[in-house]
Amino acid sequence: MEYISNCPICNNSNFENTLNAKDTLVSQEEFSIVKCENCGFRFTNPRPNELEIGKYYESEDYDSHSENSSLFGQLYSLLRARNIDYKLNVIRNYKPLRGKIFDYGCGVGAFLKKAEKMDFVITGYEPNAKANKIASENGVNIVDFKEIKIDYRKYFDVITLWHVLEHVHDLNGVVSILNKCLKEDGIMVVAVPNIDSYDALIYSNKWAGLDVPRHLYHFNRNSIESFFNNYGLKTIGVHPLKMDSYYISLLSEGKSIFKYPKAIINGFISNFRAQKTFNYSSLIYILQKEKQ
Repeated sequence: MEYISNCPICNNSNFENTLNAKDTLVSQEEFSIVKCENCGFRFTNPRPNELEIGKYYESEDYDSHSENSSLFGQLYSLLRARNIDYKLNVIRNYKPLRGKIFDYGCGVGAFLKKAEKMDFVITGYEPNAKANKIASENGVNIVDFKEIKIDYRKYFDVITLWHVLEHVHDLNGVVSILNKCLKEDGIMVVAVPNIDSYDALIYSNKWAGLDVPRHLYHFNRNSIESFFNNYGLKTIGVHPLKMDSYYISLLSEGKSIFKYPKAIINGFISNFRAQKTFNYSSLIYILQKEKQ
């Protein structure tokens, strides 16, 4: 385990413990989530280091790294397909002329394959060996991140991180590299769970959006915007992922079919309340470099 001594956003070293959550997917271990006393950013601390974290993904139920044929896996695939169409429509509002797209943490490559059909030139990076293999077999151009760092400066029109940023150990290092690979008029598209959502409030430490220890950081709108401001990236748009409230509520209920009605009701209430607050369960942030 490693202990984070300084806030990744403001570098403050004073934290308060906000809650403890259990890893119900793999280890059944309990992890602490702390809050920076200066900027309010919340993150898992202590956490597994980069050598240890792999074992916490070793589950057939980790949907984004597999092509699960179970009932829940099929439901996830259906939701993913609908979400992909929505995501590409959001991107098209900002980049109607397509271009070169890089998906950091591309999983099995479903998003990139659909983007390719819309005439994007696709490139992906996926650190998980199982998902990497599936993506490659599906025809996705998978590159090593070292190649991205060296060979792709100011190359991409669009860089996407779909529910990935919360998993990245070297948060500042990775975003710094990605920012250098983005064209001056390019966009970075980041989707993360929103810890200020209503479903996060009602499920508390059982909220599946916490997903400890795989989720190292727990963002809200303020922390995302503060973090990317450090890299000269400003928010030019925010969009909801409304289906996530239902999916995360289902996970929070424990995938029991008998609890589906309750999860659906909670997902609906979360989306309904978010119409006023815009605190949807997950949010997509469209970021662009500030003009010099």
